[in-house]
Amino acid sequence: MTTATRARVAVLLAGVLTACAPTGAPPAPAPTSTAAPPTTRVPTLEPGTGATVLTPIAVSPVAEIAPVLGADDRVHLAYELAVTNPSSEEVHLRSVTVLDGTHGDSALSTLDADALGRLFRPAGDSPGPSLRPGESGYLFVDATLAPDAPLPHLVRHRFAVATQPAQAPEDVGPRDTDPAPPPMRDLEFTGVPVAVTGQPAVILAPPLRGSGWVVGNGCCDTITSHRGAVLPINGTVHAAERFAVDLVQLDAQRRLYSGPPTDVSSYRYFGTDVLSAADGMVVTAEDGMPEQTPGKLPDGVTVQTAAGNHVVVDLGGGRFALYAHLQPGSLRVRPGQQVRTGDVIGRLGNSGNTDTPHLHFHVMDGPSPLESNGLPFVLSRFTGEGVVSGEEALEETTPGTAPVIPVDSGRLAGPHRDQLPLNLQMVGFG
Repeated sequence: MTTATRARVAVLLAGVLTACAPTGAPPAPAPTSTAAPPTTRVPTLEPGTGATVLTPIAVSPVAEIAPVLGADDRVHLAYELAVTNPSSEEVHLRSVTVLDGTHGDSALSTLDADALGRLFRPAGDSPGPSLRPGESGYLFVDATLAPDAPLPHLVRHRFAVATQPAQAPEDVGPRDTDPAPPPMRDLEFTGVPVAVTGQPAVILAPPLRGSGWVVGNGCCDTITSHRGAVLPINGTVHAAERFAVDLVQLDAQRRLYSGPPTDVSSYRYFGTDVLSAADGMVVTAEDGMPEQTPGKLPDGVTVQTAAGNHVVVDLGGGRFALYAHLQPGSLRVRPGQQVRTGDVIGRLGNSGNTDTPHLHFHVMDGPSPLESNGLPFVLSRFTGEGVVSGEEALEETTPGTAPVIPVDSGRLAGPHRDQLPLNLQMVGFG
């Protein structure tokens, strides 16, 4: 598994690669007459909440919002905002409030400074939720609603930021003679509308059988190697793994493995049948990649080999399901073949960009595992068996010392229907 700061079971291309930040407007053309050109005054940034505010950041959504009902019985609006600082000043994010743009701009969720520190990832080296001139980053939002609350068709955002003139490099350092940083100026503005789709999440059957399956790198309120994998593919940004899950299974003693952790056979669930989660047509069936040695990520992984041996099934309605990291030689399907719910697709393995045997599963809006955007899904039924409360134990691979994984058996426990299993939840499939 992974933590937000240390990706151990990285499934596809973990880590955020950001596009180049804008460097400002193009130069104006030279005047064609000898007359003096008219002069203009650049507006200054003024605090306030009016309808028109010149802002020091430019913000845009990666994709529209697709809601999903989670196992916590909350509707999750999980999405990403790309934030760029095209100004000449440093910008510090103070808070971001998600507003219901359909029902009077009522507040749905507010990210304070602590939350922004966890959920904003700058592409540069700025500390905390800040951007230096020319830098950009991504804000990972998860606003939730009660299941019976009216769903907005649009959300907007109220940003509270502080701007500060950038210091020259020679003015920054440990010397006692350094000048004090320039004072900050506060600014608040409202905008950045993002559409919320009314299309419901696709209902699927579980892709595995048995109990003790842990949802690694799952949705929605933590930057995991899936949630944070906003990738520029062929020049366009995608968040293919927004709702992706890594499924590993604990044994009766709640251990991940028994035996040498570098041997795939020490993981008792290795080789488990992977089942088709829905009817559909196979569009991709890649086989022939070797198993990787558990305990470390392999070298030389490319975009083409990241998913390892994998199958993509067209579910219809613009949805495609990915089953990744399968055992070599285990695939039982071929492109063009129709599959039915429950058909065996292949066996759980450890091929591609992976360091622990597991099944990577997600639903996307195109057939490419990475050049697509992730779409929500729910499982028709499963049993909650608790939530892993010591994620770091999943990372322990000291030879001969397989730790017992701590699980809070009371959290998210019991039967679930038509819900998305959440990050670190342990579940059973009938």
